[in-house]
Amino acid sequence: MANFFTLTLDTTGPSNPSVIIDGGASYSTDLLADLTIGTSDGGTFGYQMKIWGDVDLANDVNIQGTEALSSWITYAISKQVKLTAGDGSKTMSLKLRDDVYNESSVASDSVILDTTKPVVNISGPDVNKVSEITGKDKSNFSFTVDTIFEEYKVKVVSASGSSHDTGILIPLTAGSTNMSGSVGGYAAITAINSTVDATDLKTASAGDGAKIVKVFVLDSAGNWSV
Repeated sequence: MANFFTLTLDTTGPSNPSVIIDGGASYSTDLLADLTIGTSDGGTFGYQMKIWGDVDLANDVNIQGTEALSSWITYAISKQVKLTAGDGSKTMSLKLRDDVYNESSVASDSVILDTTKPVVNISGPDVNKVSEITGKDKSNFSFTVDTIFEEYKVKVVSASGSSHDTGILIPLTAGSTNMSGSVGGYAAITAINSTVDATDLKTASAGDGAKIVKVFVLDSAGNWSV
């Protein structure tokens, strides 16, 4: 029988812990957030992690508002959390520990939760009935938005409550103007002046009759208007 053994001394915590919310996005429109978790350590067998921050306390008993109230759980490279309700900046923090309980430093990341949808206000149109006869073939309107927005589109939809991913975008072929835009950074309350040409309207929605023309905008956080 051997009269010796080796004993490894390890007093170094996990190196370079990291936590990234929703892939590093600046904004989130959803209370459910995906965390990407990492360390530069080559092996993570037996590792644990502790997560805390601006979370719904009822969603996961192991993940709470402070480090002291949260619990160590098995290390994983991803974890979904539920943020606290209410728009604003949300911060998540993380600490790792290895298989002999050496702890890392704290890593944190923040995201701005924005669940408020932009509001569109239309002025006009100047006429509510058009034909394809010159002089009677145009309807003009303008719209403003209550916040900075990144994109807009004007569509013919089946109902006033239709969402942005339904309906048909009105083309510009016959003379319609400002039926879409995506240059980004449109200022709030700045009017976009648009014209719908009857022939373009007919292309988007064939047949005579009342057509519902709706403006949709996308804000900086990724919320589409309704």
